[in-house]
Amino acid sequence: RELVLRCCADLAEQQAKAVGSPEHKYGELTLSVGYIKETGNVEVTVFQGRNLPKCDTKFSDSYIRLALLPESYFQKDSRRSRTQTPSNSTFNHEFVLPAPQESMEMKGAIAMLVACNRDVMGKEDFIGMCVILCSDFPRISNKSSLLDDSAPKRRNITLPLFHIGESKALQELTARQGLADSEAADFLSTLNKACCKRSLNTMLPSTSLVSILNSAVQGAKSMISAP
Repeated sequence: RELVLRCCADLAEQQAKAVGSPEHKYGELTLSVGYIKETGNVEVTVFQGRNLPKCDTKFSDSYIRLALLPESYFQKDSRRSRTQTPSNSTFNHEFVLPAPQESMEMKGAIAMLVACNRDVMGKEDFIGMCVILCSDFPRISNKSSLLDDSAPKRRNITLPLFHIGESKALQELTARQGLADSEAADFLSTLNKACCKRSLNTMLPSTSLVSILNSAVQGAKSMISAP
């Protein structure tokens, strides 16, 4: 479980690097986020996708999927919103997901938004993802917000989309999957499904998960057979 949280934290670090990069080649999402204490709900409004890569065909639509990770800390749930505009997409869609307060305080827990395109034939193409640490969500009290202008409000942000890069925690997690770690396998499966059911191999820049897994398994076998 600690390794899964480290992997989530790595994704948050990759998001921070993408924010600092002058080139946002996968586009951006404009959002409003907050955690409502009375209801125990995460609220994320996706306003617009800016400069999203063009689809292969005009007969396609873009959509956003939201997940709270690791799923073992949250109710397994996701939502999606669609739009017909492939370049500057207007969503204006609010996601509301239940989230226990103790899970929101967990170091490394994240909200992950994934943007994809789907054409009329049902083919899905991964555009990119953005990640927000759950600890960064403003804690909002609806009662206080009405009575006190200085009370925390929903946070408006613009985040660049990025593709998953190489990560030591991700490599270790993949190795655990090869050693029959069900939690590692479940987390990696969640990432694959979130990214339009594509293998993470297609998103890592150079080292595929398959080669990482093979190396890890071979290393484990060598350790087992060593005198």
